Amino acid sequence: MTVVQNPGRLEIVFSLPGDKTRRESIMNIRSTATDQDLYDIGVAISNLLNDTLSDIRLVSTKAYAA
Repeated sequence: MTVVQNPGRLEIVFSLPGDKTRRESIMNIRSTATDQDLYDIGVAISNLLNDTLSDIRLVSTKAYAA
């Protein structure tokens, strides 16, 4: 069996007034990106937008082939 790690999506979640949230995504994140690099990117974008950062997530999938 062969396992292939597909490019992921970095999801940055911001808190907005009134218990609302906004999500921004960056596509095609390589599997070699470190957690610290992804965190630093999320924080930097949050600082540029002057929004309250709620969450940073990496969403990824794997493909399995026989």
